[in-house]
Amino acid sequence: MVALKMLVLILSLGIDTLMVSVSLGLSQTKGRAKIALMFSCTEGLMALIGLFIGKGIGRFIGSWASLIGGLALLSVAAWLIFFEGKDDEDEKLGRNLVGWALVATAVSISVDELVIGFSIALVGVPIALTILLIAVQAYIFTFLGMTFGTKLKPYLGEWAEKLAGIVLGFLGLWILVEAIVHLLYR
Repeated sequence: MVALKMLVLILSLGIDTLMVSVSLGLSQTKGRAKIALMFSCTEGLMALIGLFIGKGIGRFIGSWASLIGGLALLSVAAWLIFFEGKDDEDEKLGRNLVGWALVATAVSISVDELVIGFSIALVGVPIALTILLIAVQAYIFTFLGMTFGTKLKPYLGEWAEKLAGIVLGFLGLWILVEAIVHLLYR
């Protein structure tokens, strides 16, 4: 059950990273490995920062931690589905990504990993492995997205960017239901 939670979590983040990278691949042709490495490091670091915040809060909320973790995932899902501005993102990604522009873009697309890191501490998945897998998927999906961006974009359609939010929403709902059942039968 834990392995399935991790897989869904990692793949949903991978879909988000892939969508951003596909968009980036339409305008950026050089420095794929460097950009993928930056995105990978940033996403892993943001998940780690979220983890430390989540662990601190988790000590205070005790048995309610999984419930709050599920709600946090549902919040991220809602943001990805309803509020993430595609036009702003495309405008950022249309620039040449070097120096501070690369760092700013990497941080701006890693905000969901911050909240996911918070949730990692609350839902009970292997922490070190999950953060490592977040960083690895970020590198792989960024590189693949940039490499095949021009070929993939026509097939993915505009709703593909919302797919990560939908998957995270189902994971959050699953964790939420599991937490409620656990609290009721405790």
